[in-house]
Amino acid sequence: MLAIFATMFVSCEDTPWSGSEEDKIISIKCTKTLEGHSEWVWWVSWSPDGSRLASASWDNTVIIWDANSGARLQTLEGHKWYVNSVCWSPDGSRVASASTDRTVIVWDANSGEKLHTLDGDSNTVISVDWSLDGRYIAAGSANNTIILWDANSGERLQTLEGHSDRVISVSWSPDGKYLASGSKDKTIIIWDANTFSPLRTLEGHSNLINTVSWSPDGKYLLSTSEDKSFIVWNANTGSRFKTFDGHKYAVHSASWNVDGKHLAIATSDPTFILRDISDREKVQVVKGHFGTVRSVSWSPNGKKLATGACDNTVKIWEVK
Repeated sequence: MLAIFATMFVSCEDTPWSGSEEDKIISIKCTKTLEGHSEWVWWVSWSPDGSRLASASWDNTVIIWDANSGARLQTLEGHKWYVNSVCWSPDGSRVASASTDRTVIVWDANSGEKLHTLDGDSNTVISVDWSLDGRYIAAGSANNTIILWDANSGERLQTLEGHSDRVISVSWSPDGKYLASGSKDKTIIIWDANTFSPLRTLEGHSNLINTVSWSPDGKYLLSTSEDKSFIVWNANTGSRFKTFDGHKYAVHSASWNVDGKHLAIATSDPTFILRDISDREKVQVVKGHFGTVRSVSWSPNGKKLATGACDNTVKIWEVK
């Protein structure tokens, strides 16, 4: 049964809040619109110190932006097809990008130099994430596997098999002990990061998994799905903690605020949604883009939010 939400709207312009203060989840204002991509922006990712932002686009490029001024610092050109995902090394010196051209490219984030090109087994590479100890790069592939590389040498280390369909999302836990993967097979697998063996399989979605992301404390795992819901799981037990369903559209991506209480959710329309994890009924809808919002990402300090959309732009929002 669909949930009935208390829905509030905020525009990208500095429009006064018209709802009651008790209904507002957070104060938010669009401060910058970053234009530079010529096709859809599929993913956005903050540098670890929050000073820069990387955006991956279906124009085959990655752009690195100064998050304070909005200036374009680097345009990374080298992929031959869509760039689906981008992530930062823990020290902020490099970025890795995953592409439909069947590769992951590791770049110097300061100079824009291409450091390594990692082969994705002749299949589309859909997602990429860097382990927090800096040692590994993991990528989800359309051949139903997760590929692990040595992040420094580019050496391929291991291929993880367990899903029965393409792996759409990968995410390392904050403590580095686990790797989570979400698949078109409708399941999430949590892997032991030492042995790279599967620990548990989470089942509960009725359609493919778009993204998986860990809570800042690592106790919970959030999964978004084409079934118009997202689920928060107890990462230790694999049990379902909360289900947020009743969305009008598929849920593309989600990001946890550093406080562990607030979530940003992207669905298949030009808005994104802010949720308070403790109040399932309260929803704050934010307008600003003119195309489907594909990716949302909180800054490391939780004071800004970045969104990437099918209007070819990135927007930066200030939150209070």
